[in-house]
Amino acid sequence: MDEVSSVNIRAYLYDASDIDEAIELSEFDVDQLDESKLLWVTVLKRDAKLIEQAAAQLKIEHPPVKLIIEGSSHPALIKFDEFFHFSVNSVMLHSDESPLKFPVDFLVGKNFVVTIHDDEVDFFADFRKRERGDSIFGRLSSESFIATLLDLHIVSYFNALNAIERQVDKLDSKILKKELDTDEFIARMVELRRNVSKLRRWLIPQRELIYSFVRADFQQITEEDTREVYKTLESHFENAVDAIDGSREAVLGAFDLYATKSSQLTNVFIQRLTFLTLVMGGLGVVAGILGMNFKNAFYDNPYGFWITVSAMVIFTLGAAIYARHRRWI
Repeated sequence: MDEVSSVNIRAYLYDASDIDEAIELSEFDVDQLDESKLLWVTVLKRDAKLIEQAAAQLKIEHPPVKLIIEGSSHPALIKFDEFFHFSVNSVMLHSDESPLKFPVDFLVGKNFVVTIHDDEVDFFADFRKRERGDSIFGRLSSESFIATLLDLHIVSYFNALNAIERQVDKLDSKILKKELDTDEFIARMVELRRNVSKLRRWLIPQRELIYSFVRADFQQITEEDTREVYKTLESHFENAVDAIDGSREAVLGAFDLYATKSSQLTNVFIQRLTFLTLVMGGLGVVAGILGMNFKNAFYDNPYGFWITVSAMVIFTLGAAIYARHRRWI
């Protein structure tokens, strides 16, 4: 195996009777695999040559290279003579916590699992770090092992939803602190709705694939009864769908909060405007009365103008203090 292949093809041997370890696939004889050993091979690039090379090492005949390279918009379980193939759309988080679709293909045979994807998968890497050493994964069948990997795949959606919920919380905080104008709010709402819609659009088509693992035709090709394992996986999948729907409601809740806050601010503005109108109207009445064309001794008072202005000021201040006490302004 050349240097490029050794970098992009990695193999991990889980041995229930020995220590789990990373191995060179080109130096391993797959005929050594038995009920106590499980081989996990990752191909870190969707390259036909690499896929065929890994398949040859595992003695896989006629791997669906074209299907893996081109991808499929509708995940499905495809059975071959000695193995089966399927693909899923996992989620990776961008640096700004926006979700990115990350397709992963699986080739599953007797005592081996091959995962094919561009670059490393974060939750796969974390899983290997957490489980390295002496584990019992070697005793698992391939079908049981991929149930574990698929569960991690579903968890990636929960992680993406957690990121969206954090963004919604920040948005709610800005709304309550009056730190958000209308244009910024609309832009953030559009982004959040788009992200939730993406997750739903990526996850829902995988329902048929998840259901196919619990059907009788799939159970017939497994080495052991994995129905309960996949029933649990199915339950986790439905929980993820419900969580996405819940996130949609949370995003709409942010809009309701903004609308409520806007209504409250509008009410405060109307209250202040009404108070100002009443005060100015009262002062206008006084000015109108004093501007009437008739004689009165008050008009001959040399301080009449200043008395009137002072009375108006006192009235305005008194009304403002009263309105503030009643929380009208």
